[in-house]
Amino acid sequence: MSEPPSGEPTAGIRRAGLVAWSLLGTMLLLAAVGWVLLRFRVLLPAVVLAIAIIYVLNPVVTRLQERGLARWMGSCLSYLVIGGVLTALGFLAIPSLIDQGRALADDFPAIYDSLAADGEDLAANFGLTIDLPDYEKLRADLEQSGGDYFSQQFGRITDLTLSLLEGVFLLLIAPVVAFYVLLDLPTVRRKAMDLLPPRYRAETVHVATRMGTALGGFLRGQVMVAIILGVMTSVGFWAVDLPFWLLIGMIAGLLNIIPLVGPWVGGILGVLMALATRDLTTAVYVGLIALVVQQIDNHFISPTVLRATVRLHPAMIILGLIGGAAIGGFWGVVLAVPVMAMVKIVVGHFWRTRVLGQSWQEASAALITENPTGETLLARIRRSSSGDEEAPEPESEADVDSP
Repeated sequence: MSEPPSGEPTAGIRRAGLVAWSLLGTMLLLAAVGWVLLRFRVLLPAVVLAIAIIYVLNPVVTRLQERGLARWMGSCLSYLVIGGVLTALGFLAIPSLIDQGRALADDFPAIYDSLAADGEDLAANFGLTIDLPDYEKLRADLEQSGGDYFSQQFGRITDLTLSLLEGVFLLLIAPVVAFYVLLDLPTVRRKAMDLLPPRYRAETVHVATRMGTALGGFLRGQVMVAIILGVMTSVGFWAVDLPFWLLIGMIAGLLNIIPLVGPWVGGILGVLMALATRDLTTAVYVGLIALVVQQIDNHFISPTVLRATVRLHPAMIILGLIGGAAIGGFWGVVLAVPVMAMVKIVVGHFWRTRVLGQSWQEASAALITENPTGETLLARIRRSSSGDEEAPEPESEADVDSP
């Protein structure tokens, strides 16, 4: 009896089976993680904040440790510096934000009536007739139609207060959890590696490192980009004498943590505020400022600050944000892009290494865009002006930072 021919067909079937089981295992793992998150969703804000703190501070603590400072001292020093900076910023910005918030609450009826009148005039220019209610009529209609609902909500003031206190308590827990994880992070990493089977240890560490690089770059980068864009937008709106410039600029910067959302929201709010309180010329200036800030972010700030990013198509980002909002509300929107990035790294790695036969480095280079370490904004501007936009070589495993 002749032996069955061995060769490419058998290898292809074996490879397809391996890919199928790998994808099935990945989906089951993601489903299990999702189930756990749903069961413990009350802890999700604290966990997300703790992970963000770890990713932001771990590179600093690690470098201080390499310079001879004990890890616990580096962690304490990092917390003291960050706490001092946040306290100083709070003393500088919070009083102005409170004043502008109170002024906005007092002026909101006039602002709404002005925007309603502008909307009616704009519709009339296109031959349309719309009748928007003024603020008092709208308020009366809302009170009449939703009086029972608001009464029920105010009747549950105790439950709302307890929920608020619970949220504050969880957010206060996050820095404490992050501090203890920072202290023992190298030990935790070594113990986690020891639990992996030796056969898959190197590959698992490689994929986990790539995921940590992308996630850490995203978290650290988005925080820095949000701060930079918030300052730039606020200064620009202040320069054109836009009312509530600091409040709108900070909203734009904060929402920039969600990709593709912050600059648009800040620009729209600024234009509407200019139309309601100033004139069309100011609205045009505000729109141009928002557009210029967005272009500076897209071409210079984000590519420089986001050291490692996963290539995600804007259409996929928008769909992911919508899906995240449907599944998890606000936190689903916040986590949509990082989760999509990590899923793409895992699935893309298995597809390129198991199906396409690429090496680990080739798979990483195809999935992750890494900027050269230490490249400044000025250097990037010079490189862009000279036309030298070649993709940098992937960094070695030893140069990749992850928590």
